[in-house]
Amino acid sequence: MKTARALFTLSATAALALAATLMQGCAGYTRGSAVPEELRTINVAAFENRSRYPMVGAIATQQVADAIIEDGTFELVERGAARITVQGVVLNPKTRATNYDRNERIVPDEYRITLRLRLYAYDSQTGETLIGGKTVEASDSMLTRRDYQNGVTDALPRVARKLAQQVMNELHSIGSKPATPEGDASTPEPAEEAIDNSDIFTEEVE
Repeated sequence: MKTARALFTLSATAALALAATLMQGCAGYTRGSAVPEELRTINVAAFENRSRYPMVGAIATQQVADAIIEDGTFELVERGAARITVQGVVLNPKTRATNYDRNERIVPDEYRITLRLRLYAYDSQTGETLIGGKTVEASDSMLTRRDYQNGVTDALPRVARKLAQQVMNELHSIGSKPATPEGDASTPEPAEEAIDNSDIFTEEVE
């Protein structure tokens, strides 16, 4: 019995040691990227919010910062120390009804919400535009339970996480292809995206 217990203890200790080794290896892992080493210090400025939801700009900014840290390719630093500066303009979310209340066919209880971001990235050293106002977006489902506004508010952090992954895809493309500005690449504050109430919600009833 003592021998069996000793063997069990030894096996458990070995398993824990192996797990710790594997975790250490994963912690140092970063995915491959074409971004040159000299461009891997990055700063994310607070995104401008042009939606009707006051907190979505801050939510999207934080999600992108978290995604950069988790990805491991870039080092998130203060603006003065960063080679790449990321800026963004959060646009009004769009929604589309996808499911309806079983008892009231005209009342949607589920939507597809799409969050959009106009993304900019600059080389702080040379002034070069690396991403010139490209619109990236992400979508997710949204349950309303007869309360549309709360449904949007609850869905925004979740869809912002997906949006951050799209931003990471764009950041990983830096250095592999020239920037393709979609508008005025010199500033993320053009008047062309002024808030238009008709663009706040777009519902396509199926």
